[in-house]
Amino acid sequence: MSTVQTLLDSIEKFQEKSSGPQPKDIYEAQQWEMAGAHAMLVNGLLNVYEKSTSVPKDKEQLFVQYSLQWVAALDHHHHWEENVYYPLFTPKFNTDTIVAEHETFHAGTEKLKAYLVSCLPAGTTWGYGQVAGDHEQQTFNSTLMKTLVDAFVRELTQHLIQEITYLEPAALRASGLTEAEVNHIAEVSEKHMKSMVIFILPRNIEMC
Repeated sequence: MSTVQTLLDSIEKFQEKSSGPQPKDIYEAQQWEMAGAHAMLVNGLLNVYEKSTSVPKDKEQLFVQYSLQWVAALDHHHHWEENVYYPLFTPKFNTDTIVAEHETFHAGTEKLKAYLVSCLPAGTTWGYGQVAGDHEQQTFNSTLMKTLVDAFVRELTQHLIQEITYLEPAALRASGLTEAEVNHIAEVSEKHMKSMVIFILPRNIEMC
């Protein structure tokens, strides 16, 4: 299956679980919110992947920064899961399997990140305040970028889809997590998200 079709199929699954208004039931809301976040991330990757071959030469740096914003968003999402969100589920709801799956695609996304950063001039800001260090700048190559995405897309989407099944409301209830505990998880997560550094995409990125 092509990378584009893999992404489209996963988006369809996420949309099924995140359609309509946010559920009032706090257990259902966990799955709904995660599915929505995954839909956003995969839509972002699809957009980057499809646009990469039609970027004008004078817009390549803007596109690389745009692509790195996707990488930064994915990194932040999994950092939040590993360090804020899932630790709050323990010991009642074991999330070790969910977190362990991150290793199945992490090396691939790191290779993509390293390549994209190498295409920026040293000192360029990207993502959530990261700065490209000293390096020999490479010329952006869309074929190479797509090859790097191809290498991890199946593992990434498999994890994102599987994670939604782990968060089935019935499973959360069966774990013994109380409504108050799940509400606390949601409140801590919201506070963390609101503390994030605001990012600004490069100007004129819509022209890429």
